[in-house]
Amino acid sequence: MMKIFNKIKYASIGLLLIASGCSKFLDVQAPDNLVKDQFWQNREQVHSSLIGLYTSLNSCVRNFQVWGDSRSSLYAPGLAANFTSSYSQFLSQDIYTDNPLLSWENQYKAIGWINAFIKNAPSALKNDPTFKEEELNSMMSEAHALRALIYFYLVRSFKEVPIVKEPYESDAQNLTTAPSSEEEVLNFIEDDLALALKNAPKTFSDVKEKYGRITKNAVTALLADVKLWRNDYTACINLCKTLDATYANNMVNPKDWYTIFYPGNSTESIFELQYGLQGPSSPLYNWFSKEDGATAIYSANATNIKVNAGDLLYPSSTPNLNFSADTIRLKNYSAFSLPTAGSSTEIYKFLGQAPYQRAYRRQNDRTANYIFYRYREILFMKAEAYGMLHQYDEAEKVINIIRQHCDLPALAPGEGGEGVTFFNRLLMEREFELGFEGKEWFAAVRVSRRADYNSVLIEKAAINNSLQLPYQVIRARLLNAESWFLPYYKTEVDNNPFLSQKSYYKNK
Repeated sequence: MMKIFNKIKYASIGLLLIASGCSKFLDVQAPDNLVKDQFWQNREQVHSSLIGLYTSLNSCVRNFQVWGDSRSSLYAPGLAANFTSSYSQFLSQDIYTDNPLLSWENQYKAIGWINAFIKNAPSALKNDPTFKEEELNSMMSEAHALRALIYFYLVRSFKEVPIVKEPYESDAQNLTTAPSSEEEVLNFIEDDLALALKNAPKTFSDVKEKYGRITKNAVTALLADVKLWRNDYTACINLCKTLDATYANNMVNPKDWYTIFYPGNSTESIFELQYGLQGPSSPLYNWFSKEDGATAIYSANATNIKVNAGDLLYPSSTPNLNFSADTIRLKNYSAFSLPTAGSSTEIYKFLGQAPYQRAYRRQNDRTANYIFYRYREILFMKAEAYGMLHQYDEAEKVINIIRQHCDLPALAPGEGGEGVTFFNRLLMEREFELGFEGKEWFAAVRVSRRADYNSVLIEKAAINNSLQLPYQVIRARLLNAESWFLPYYKTEVDNNPFLSQKSYYKNK
């Protein structure tokens, strides 16, 4: 298929995961010169391989962050040379096919490992009589859900992508593969999630595994997200209601909202990868600005993000950091952005250990968990689905649950508006709550692909552009909805005869 598959032998894929005896989460090392016959002998090896799949997911996250978020109006250039032209292209909505940030090598490598697990893990049952089928089925559910999650990021980013179902096991295989349609990829994702939902574990006793591994609730959240992308609003709402039973009465109190980010693993968490001072560092490490250095790629676009007409997201002059709870939405948003020296603004929620003050956690964002799903996003999914069904009163009720837990006044009946006005408001509310968590470009694309709403993304991106490019320039670059999706990386096209560059990007 791609260059990655022309290079990987099954022995090194090996899953690269099997590190016998290693059970430390997200800390699986790659052994050398392993062969297939050494795998899948017992429950311990299968479990170690499963944990390795999460390590492979970790290697994908930095790209997920770029693809799913960095084109949103929240982002601005960081302070360092790390903000290269590759990142600038995303902020300027002018992406070229030789941009290395387009590479999906890590994603398909991870998919190859998952495919190997799905194909070979069952063989351990006959080799290890202590390994029970029920436990295998639970592990297989996790693998199917992880594959679905990676493909969901790929399809939302590129639209048409190759589907690879088999591991790379020999040089005789031909894994150059044509891209499948968006519908085919989404069907494949839903098939994986249907399998995952049957046997996914309900929970884990260890706190880090409870929130850091796939559970039935994580599968349900992902499936609700897929249904919303496919405009199946009723199915999305029903799946979200399933999650209400677990989370509605366990939302973090307003005064404790910062615990969602530090130490993390809050009662609202559904799925987040775990990081500590030892082992792999957070993919957000050195991503956002820090007070103590100029190493970060991005800062926050403070100047252009508006709350209401004429209102900055936070005061332009901040005499101290003890914000009052009724200041617009600072009660929650100050977790994300605090002024630093100069004109840049750091993303404090991934750096600090306490709200409303500069109190940095040890090694700052090295230990920031990466949150894939938390309950407030589920509420926003439900509100969006209600809005698309023109049930704006129900949508406002859901949004008000979030506002209540931020000590914010509730929207008055009808205040959220209807149609374009409502969805502009919804995306604004999402940004305040979920900003910099990796999905806000996807949310804008999802809304704007629907009939009569294409202006939502275009106007939002053009008005709030952090590079201060002319409104008409950004608008022109986004008029064709194909520009909302990414081109294929030139290297991938060169190495796969079945992969043709998208027509919109052929001259770039």
